[in-house]
Amino acid sequence: MTFKVRSLNSLVFRVTAILVTVVTLSIVLISSLGYLELYNTAEEHASIRVDRAGRTAATALYHAYSGQFEIERDDNGRPVRIRLTESTQADILSYTDAYDRLLADIGQANQGAANLFRYNEQTRHFDRFATTFRKPDGSLPPPMSITGDHPAYSDLANGVMHVGEVPVMGRQRLAYLTPIVTAENGLAGALAVDVGWADDLKLAEETLQNKVLTVSALILALAGVTGIVMMRREMHRIRRLAGYANAVAAGEDPGDVPYTKRGDDVGHLAQGLAKVIDLREKLETLAFTDPVTGCGNRAKYLHDLTAAVDRAKIGERTALVHMDIDGFAKVNDAFGQQLGDRVLEQTSKRLKQGFGPHAKIARLSGDDFCILLPLGHDESQAARRVNHALDLLSQPIVLPEAEVYVEPAMGITLLPDDGPDADTAHRKTCLALRAAKSELSPRFSFFSEHLNARAQRELALEGMLRDALRTGALTLHYQPQVCLRRMCLKGFEALARWPQKDGGYIPPSDFIPIAEKTGLIVELGNWVLDQSCRQAKEWRDEGLSFDYVSVNVSPIQIWQPNFEHIVQASLSAHDLPPNCLVLEVTENVFVGHDENRVLDVLRRIRELGVLLSLDDFGSGYSSLSYLNRLPFGQLKIDRAFVAGIDLDVNKVKLLKGMVNLAHTLGLKVIAEGAEEAPEVSIVRELGCDGIQGFYFGRPAPAEEIRSLMDNIVTLAPAFNTKHLQSTG
Repeated sequence: MTFKVRSLNSLVFRVTAILVTVVTLSIVLISSLGYLELYNTAEEHASIRVDRAGRTAATALYHAYSGQFEIERDDNGRPVRIRLTESTQADILSYTDAYDRLLADIGQANQGAANLFRYNEQTRHFDRFATTFRKPDGSLPPPMSITGDHPAYSDLANGVMHVGEVPVMGRQRLAYLTPIVTAENGLAGALAVDVGWADDLKLAEETLQNKVLTVSALILALAGVTGIVMMRREMHRIRRLAGYANAVAAGEDPGDVPYTKRGDDVGHLAQGLAKVIDLREKLETLAFTDPVTGCGNRAKYLHDLTAAVDRAKIGERTALVHMDIDGFAKVNDAFGQQLGDRVLEQTSKRLKQGFGPHAKIARLSGDDFCILLPLGHDESQAARRVNHALDLLSQPIVLPEAEVYVEPAMGITLLPDDGPDADTAHRKTCLALRAAKSELSPRFSFFSEHLNARAQRELALEGMLRDALRTGALTLHYQPQVCLRRMCLKGFEALARWPQKDGGYIPPSDFIPIAEKTGLIVELGNWVLDQSCRQAKEWRDEGLSFDYVSVNVSPIQIWQPNFEHIVQASLSAHDLPPNCLVLEVTENVFVGHDENRVLDVLRRIRELGVLLSLDDFGSGYSSLSYLNRLPFGQLKIDRAFVAGIDLDVNKVKLLKGMVNLAHTLGLKVIAEGAEEAPEVSIVRELGCDGIQGFYFGRPAPAEEIRSLMDNIVTLAPAFNTKHLQSTG
């Protein structure tokens, strides 16, 4: 009974009833056309399914093993190959339960099978190590390999995907096989997914053909206007479904799929189309949604930004806001990633509240958020919304485990004024964010052209610095440090200088921050260390009398895993005694790094015999906390406490307290920045061990050091004979 009802409801039955009103030749011709159209539709549907299956599988593998795989796609977005990242472990393509679960999810999503293969260098076969296939009893099938005679082998061996029919258990399955290659382009394996038996389509074709012929023969006697009217009605429904599919493919939202409640072929086709649309929406959600916050992800942001730029060109002005949270890594370090994710979730909710329902918010990565805010005709609302959001974010995030404070900064660009295209808009917003992070208040900054000019100058300066390091264009100058007790030379501080062709110098305040930002400070610092050791050895061999050469060390250098070995290598290379070298560090060495590890590095350096000096003492808010724990032998008082000390009694009191504290802890004290004789006199009277400043000599090349020493000898007697009055 069911079969008879389905036959009567069949589209083929109704179409044949219409066709028999015409001559037999017309019936056969139209039946053939209907059959061909259905065949092409099925083929296209199968092609779409296998294409989506390949995309889904590659995306699922990428997200399941974040940071282990990279997907390389063709111009149509299809995965061509999957590449292992450089950080991927060698045994990543080995059987685990996680792979079984992942393949099961992929197979269920694609309504087909999924397999993972590992490439065997000895046999040059792709050996299957994980699959969704199971025997009737639920056990794994026998081992299987893709060998040279397999249809997909040639494509996989050449590192490209293969799409088509492949043999499985004596039949053909429609499959998408994606090669997995190493970071060096070597074969590593393959990911294979399919959407079912390909020969089922041929069987359906034969069944359909027989039905068409049978029904056509039975109803040849029927004719009339009724058939023509029925065909027009039925084809109208098919055309409507086709139009619906085309609208969806064009990115439109045509509403619900029509005819899904029908029980005939049109209904089945509509229901299948509805399933495809539902799968498409799920894939879009997976592809464009951040799983932690529910906001858009980077891909969604770039799509929305491009659309916003296009709309801005026709008058729909938009503000682009880039937000970053300072020190968010400390939240993860202190409380764990799960709590950090909850902080990000709460942050996104406050952003939605602060920027309103019309803003599009996306989380790019980590603690980076971007917001697209439509402005209409009121550009001033950008600043108001940003201030409102910052006020909300400044409130503590109360969680059961802790009360967390975040410190956001925001950079803002206005479209289309600041960004004719998406890349430019995003780049300029990043520049505005950097400017905002460098300010204490307010914590946001609008883009301006001087930020762009500064970025261009920094980029050019970085390139010049790389060339200077490569060509040896940098040089060292040395500034003397004078012993205040004996009024004689104590040592030198080595300072990097960058001479220019016009005879001038690029200030260290310009190129040192760039070197630290780009990591070039490691190469620059190691060069300064090596050259200082070489010059100190030469002076000792020439009989020059001094105690040490002092070298500034960036925190980035100390964070390197082998810094103490670099110091030892420089000393050994130039046969310089360790006690002739002083390394100056600041308390910033602990910022963002494990304090115990940094302490271990400093202690190992001290064990070499090298003296450590705490530089810029007094300029930080926590300097005192380091004195009792670090292996320092020397303290350098910041120039802010020395300059003008003869005119400020409070500076005298402060410096006296610092000197007494340092001497109590067994530290030598060097005062920086003395430029006038009264300053030298007071610093000497307060008990400082040494002094460094322009009064005794500016930084000079090595060949001018002897003249600086002569200047010290000339100036010293005035302090040896002068009666120093008490400064109170």
